[in-house]
Amino acid sequence: MTERVAVQVPCLWHRDLQAELMTQAADQKLPHALLLSGPAGIGKQRLARAFLEALLCQKPVAGLACGQCQSCHLAVAGSHPDIMVLTPEEKSRVIKVDQVRALVDFFARTAQYGGRRVALVWPAEAMNRNAQNALLKTLEEPGSGALLLLLSDQPSRLLPTVRSRCQQRQLAVPDRVQSLPWLTEQTGSEALSEALLSAAGGAPLKALALEQAEWFAERERLLGQFLAVVEGRVPASIAAQALVKHEPLPLLEALYGWLASGLRSAELQDQTLAPMMRRLRAAVGDKRLLALTEEVLKARQWLQSSANPNPTMLFERLLLVLVGVDAMAGVF
Repeated sequence: MTERVAVQVPCLWHRDLQAELMTQAADQKLPHALLLSGPAGIGKQRLARAFLEALLCQKPVAGLACGQCQSCHLAVAGSHPDIMVLTPEEKSRVIKVDQVRALVDFFARTAQYGGRRVALVWPAEAMNRNAQNALLKTLEEPGSGALLLLLSDQPSRLLPTVRSRCQQRQLAVPDRVQSLPWLTEQTGSEALSEALLSAAGGAPLKALALEQAEWFAERERLLGQFLAVVEGRVPASIAAQALVKHEPLPLLEALYGWLASGLRSAELQDQTLAPMMRRLRAAVGDKRLLALTEEVLKARQWLQSSANPNPTMLFERLLLVLVGVDAMAGVF
């Protein structure tokens, strides 16, 4: 009997969509280009990988790859000749036009297994304008058996001409009824899982990754910097320096999650931070917390851009917004 390999399985909240896509494939109704978009950390990559492995599998079982056929072995090994994965090159945030040209050449060749060729582009918004334009011809004339899977956290950054040539599926953050038991199974603690989901904006895979983040254990002290500035105990400039000792983007994403969660409900799910959030809310009010939430979102987007902003200045601005000072308005 052929050795079974560990093929990808979609997260439980995406299994219905996996089944639907496999049914489309069986009925010859699959589009040539599929854009899966939604927040980071909800399992888009797992779904895409599980789907393409099942699609090329020689003997799929219940809509999933069998893990035993030659196609599955090649896919798991990363050497399947009919699969191409496009991501930014090392030390780059951009998928370049030369990479897309290689993708065009890939689709021009004949499939070696099962009659299909599948390409996965992640994150699709990393393609620069020239790369996206180079992709248009493939989107218009993909060739027989071609499937292009685009994954995006920020589909608005894709050209309208790219989006319009894809079948689009918007994936939402899963319901806590599904995500909390799944995450608790991974962490072994429901209370910790609640805290992780709160910091991750409900995105389960992002929440799981946060468990390993050094700063997460220090989240009470980090959020305390905002309260210290509001209460006049620490200048904004000093608090900002304390905050940037940690990776700024994950911290901004967590801050956004805490604020959004705190504004939506009377009590933050993270019981470690709930007392501090109550004090912060009482001190500045919901209107200013909402303003801070909007600024955090801008700061997060700015940090992900190619502008190379100063993280200390970003955090100092956020702290000043919280106390009602409209200084440094030009940072974003």
